[in-house]
Amino acid sequence: MRLVLTILAIAALGIALGGLSATYTISRASGIGAIEAGPWTAIPFADTSDIDPYTIAKSVIDGSVPLGATEGLSFSATSDSEGRELDLACEYSVEGSTPPARLWTLVSYQITGQDAGEPVPPAPGGVSALYSGELLRFPDGTFRIDLAGRPRPGNWLAVAGKGPFRLTLRLYDTPITGSTGINDLVMPTIRRGDCLS
Repeated sequence: MRLVLTILAIAALGIALGGLSATYTISRASGIGAIEAGPWTAIPFADTSDIDPYTIAKSVIDGSVPLGATEGLSFSATSDSEGRELDLACEYSVEGSTPPARLWTLVSYQITGQDAGEPVPPAPGGVSALYSGELLRFPDGTFRIDLAGRPRPGNWLAVAGKGPFRLTLRLYDTPITGSTGINDLVMPTIRRGDCLS
C-alpha cells in the first residue's frame, strides 16, 4: 500500500510540475523561431505546418489568428523600449518607421481580465486602432503616434483604463515574410511618458 501511495504522489508531482512548466513556457516565451526587434516580437511562420505546440497554445490563449505567410506579419509588444511593462496608466509614443509594407495597422489590446484579447476601449473622442494610410508623417517619412487618455495633436491612439496592455503592429503584404529582410528589421521605438499615480 505504501508503494502505491508513493507512486501516486510522484505521478501527481510530475503532472503538477509539467503543467506549471508548460504554463510558464506559454506565458513567458516568445515562441520557437520568433523574431525580436527591440520590444517587438513576431513569429514569421505561425500559420505553417512548422508551428510548434507552444505557439499554437499561445495563439489560443491570446485569441490571436496568425496572418498567412503571403498575407503579412504580426508583431506584438508588451513592454516599452526600455523593457518596462506597458501600462494603461502611462502615456507612450511610438516613433520611427516600420519595415516596408503595403499597409499596416497598430491596435492596443487588453491582456488581463474578462476582456483579455479585446481591443482597449478608446478614450472619449478617440480610436483604439490606427492604420498607415491615415498617419501624419515627418518629411523623412517617419512618424510619431501618441498613446494617451487625453487628446493629442497629430497621431493619437486613445487608450484609457488601467492595467497592462499589448500593442500589435500588423504589416500587410510585406517582403519580410520570407527569409530575406528579417535580420535587418527597423521597428518603431516605444517610449514611456508621464504616468498617473
